[in-house]
Amino acid sequence: MTEIDSGAGVGPDRRRGPDLWSQSLRWLGIFGWFVMIVALFIIDRARPEEENMFTKSANVSVRTTWNQELIHYLLYLLIFGLCISVIGIVINSRRHHRKDDRLRYILIILGTISFFGIIKYLLKF
Repeated sequence: MTEIDSGAGVGPDRRRGPDLWSQSLRWLGIFGWFVMIVALFIIDRARPEEENMFTKSANVSVRTTWNQELIHYLLYLLIFGLCISVIGIVINSRRHHRKDDRLRYILIILGTISFFGIIKYLLKF
């Protein structure tokens, strides 16, 4: 007797390589992490400056508060990163039917970081 795979919606794989949706998932992940790197750069530029030996000796005043204009850009980037993540997760969930399809954890991590960044912004600023 032969075993019959009773997996719902699972049939023979007729794909001939990565299609448009698979490629779009890859590019969404790459673009989303590029947005996150830009957000990290903005955090570095927006945070208060630290007073060190050179600024004390030169009697230079340093900014002791966050740069609010850059922080607003950061919020927009985090929202954009969350949108990219959600779109990618929706596409991935629709595509996840074959055995060789895999869940793109990188999009989930991007969405989680963006979500908690937005929450921190709302609570702190």
